[in-house]
Amino acid sequence: MATKKILWVEDDPDLVKATLPILRSEGWEVRTAESAAQGKVLVAEARPDLVIMDIIMEGEHGFQAVEDLKNDPSLAGIPVVIYTSVTHRWRETTATRQDGMLTQAEAFVDKTDGPEALLHAIRKHLG
Repeated sequence: MATKKILWVEDDPDLVKATLPILRSEGWEVRTAESAAQGKVLVAEARPDLVIMDIIMEGEHGFQAVEDLKNDPSLAGIPVVIYTSVTHRWRETTATRQDGMLTQAEAFVDKTDGPEALLHAIRKHLG
């Protein structure tokens, strides 16, 4: 069975450092990107099996990046798990609640629910 590839778009290096070993312990190959723009380039290049997307980042917010991915026919089938604390930090982003309601992501996990909730969502969508 081929190793599942995940791209994690997250700008918090401490969160990545703490969570990456947990994800890799599941046997997944995980690459990271620090911005939505970088993430979109890597998705197109690497064709991961799943994308984990943060929302509050410098530059383009994650909801827009998800919309762009889902509007690209060659990438639209890649499941996206939004992993964010945006529900507690709306003032820190240009993203709106409507952006969140309109996203075509397959799952939405609040960071305050911890890595177990993230693992559950990933397992569900990687099959």
